[in-house]
Amino acid sequence: MPLTNEQKKRLYHQLIDLKHSMSSTEGTDQPMGEESGELSNGVDNHQADHAGVYTERMRDQTFRQTDKNRLEEVEDALKRIEDGTYGICEATGKEIPYERLKALPYARKTAEAQAETEKRNEDAEGYDKQFTRQMKDLTNSETMDQKRSYTYERLDEEQDST
Repeated sequence: MPLTNEQKKRLYHQLIDLKHSMSSTEGTDQPMGEESGELSNGVDNHQADHAGVYTERMRDQTFRQTDKNRLEEVEDALKRIEDGTYGICEATGKEIPYERLKALPYARKTAEAQAETEKRNEDAEGYDKQFTRQMKDLTNSETMDQKRSYTYERLDEEQDST
């Protein structure tokens, strides 16, 4: 069932609120002097102190990147509302249920299509890990021609599976 105008209006306002809340907090959590890349302020710290600062900095950087990605998703959803494609699954062309959009207003796919995409990505990651492991298993005595031949076989398998 297509989204009603009232539902679209609610989702639009939800996206706007998300955008404003994410935009207002963007960049406010970075301590002074962190841009320099220095781990200390000139005081001789123990290596464990440096590791703790580094870990915290990496965690914060990951959070900021996640927030940035989410903000881009929200902005993309607002563009889809403008061009009339909002609420339509990018993978199947089916309507995304209102309940899903209410929970995740920037959703691009139905839950089923998203699960299938994630499964394919996991399978591809597993296949890539297997390929990397097999390439490492090749001994140094093997020639580049043998390695190249193995790579071509893998590419042929990928083409056959698609």
